[in-house]
Amino acid sequence: MDYETSLSWRGPYWYAGRRPKRNSNGDAPEDLDVSLLRMFERSAVPPTALPAAVVIDMEALGDHDPHDFLKWLLPHVKALPCDVPIYVLTDGGSSLPQDIQATAIIDRVVPDDVLLMLICIHQRALMRSEEAQLRRKIFGRIPGFGSAPHHTGGSSLMVVGLSGRFLEWQDASDEKVEVVGAFDGKMAVEYMSMRAFDAVVIDAAFEDAIDYIRQIRRDARFAGLPVLAVCEDEEDSALLFRNGASDVIIGQNCKETLTQRMITALRFGKRRRLADRILAESQMWLRQQIMDGGLGREYYANYLKTCSDALAARGLDLWEMRLEPASFGIEITPETDIDEIYTTLLSIADATSRDEDLVCLVKDLGPVAVLKNQAGTVRLQKRISSILNHTVR
Repeated sequence: MDYETSLSWRGPYWYAGRRPKRNSNGDAPEDLDVSLLRMFERSAVPPTALPAAVVIDMEALGDHDPHDFLKWLLPHVKALPCDVPIYVLTDGGSSLPQDIQATAIIDRVVPDDVLLMLICIHQRALMRSEEAQLRRKIFGRIPGFGSAPHHTGGSSLMVVGLSGRFLEWQDASDEKVEVVGAFDGKMAVEYMSMRAFDAVVIDAAFEDAIDYIRQIRRDARFAGLPVLAVCEDEEDSALLFRNGASDVIIGQNCKETLTQRMITALRFGKRRRLADRILAESQMWLRQQIMDGGLGREYYANYLKTCSDALAARGLDLWEMRLEPASFGIEITPETDIDEIYTTLLSIADATSRDEDLVCLVKDLGPVAVLKNQAGTVRLQKRISSILNHTVR
């Protein structure tokens, strides 16, 4: 799965009963954690500092009514200046309120380091979705723009394996969701390349499940797709998580809990797919602007202002990187075809940056890359220089 070891944004964890352990970099100081249960019992208001994530262990609620707890919590979450990941940790027998609004519902045995990894993944997913909405608003649409096959179609669930429980998965999913089966990982990837799927269930023997997850995750198109794996033994769950499972369903789950876990995963996958499609369209639109001399300065200034304001809500800065030929050791002479140089730099930057990074030609400014953190600019500089050193003589 595509994630970074450092959080996209730092902040306190809002937690009820459980919190992810810090890594060696100390992503959230101990005194910044917020115990939701203690605040709920005192009818207190959580602090205004944007949390890195909200983590709720349903077993830790004890005698507290989950409905009352969520009725108190959700307005505080909605009052935050931007979306944050919300995790519900559960087991197969936990009863989940119907109105729960979670980014993911995950088995409570998830290892702490994996939970931290999932927070990184979901933080990025929220920012990608925000970036997609921003670009659609500022840049608009391309009339008649088509989508890649793996972005098109209604909501669908892929079930991989020969467990014989296909009908159970079909029964647990929403009636509007089409459920498609595949014998193994290879067949699943083939199907997934032909049409859109919003989530995958791996229901196979442990060794096969590991192999199928790896096959799916190796394909960049499905690196962020929710993948739920099934296992009987709790001891196997950690390996499934660490090999790319978004959630591991252990043993039997009551139908209501299983349904909510499925719906939550499908909802996240659908949001991810929509962001992927919009970002792909915006990249095509930006390439088209090159034919007219580049993106207009008004468009560009509007993008920088809107995106910078959105990042500021998370305590982040926008980083603009001018793709000047001199920065990569390219000497410009009167005989140099500057348009060709710009095209080369843009092509390399576009291929080596993330799709949520803005890479474009701006009129009267030249090629630029706009990224969400300073580390990204350093990484992109190294990648472009490395490719140029091996291709330009």
